[in-house]
Amino acid sequence: MVGLRSTSLVVLALFLGGAAVGQTAAVSPMEVIETSNEAITAVLEEYDPLTAEGEVKVYAIMDEVTDFDRMSGAAIDGICEAGDELCGEWKNVFSDLLRIRSIKGLGRYRADRFDYLGEEINGEQAVVNTLAYFEDEEYTLDYELELAGDQWVIVNYIVDDVDTVRSYRRRFERLLQGETVADVIQRLRDRIVEFQQET
Repeated sequence: MVGLRSTSLVVLALFLGGAAVGQTAAVSPMEVIETSNEAITAVLEEYDPLTAEGEVKVYAIMDEVTDFDRMSGAAIDGICEAGDELCGEWKNVFSDLLRIRSIKGLGRYRADRFDYLGEEINGEQAVVNTLAYFEDEEYTLDYELELAGDQWVIVNYIVDDVDTVRSYRRRFERLLQGETVADVIQRLRDRIVEFQQET
């Protein structure tokens, strides 16, 4: 299995909103995260338990602000040597897995509450630090964001000091010691099917 338990909390604080082009954002990354938490919470309250229609609405929020393709590329670029076509397929399939995993795994979007600890903006990059409280447990949840055009998008997240992109990259490197790229792609496809079959 490719995922990590800690990464199962990835969507605890997905954010929604935009930023002005250049160094000064119209809406800060912190404000964007808080706004999106409210939007996701509203969907979860409307659809409890979460239905297929509710999932569509949560995906819409996620897709506005999360660059799954960039996350996938950061985990795979430089370790795939099987040719452009197969490497592209790997990145696409992994991007799909990251997206579906963000909703399907272990109810990770149902945080009880959040503490917003701070943000650091450095040009077109930012880090937002939060604490998420879920089933009487506390998790650190830090977001790495970049300006894409005129809005902030998430490009990585760190849950309890586990860096999502780097963790997947290390896992892929280990898998490739004994498997082909085609084998790894099939692993990811199988995992997607498992998530799709969850109720």
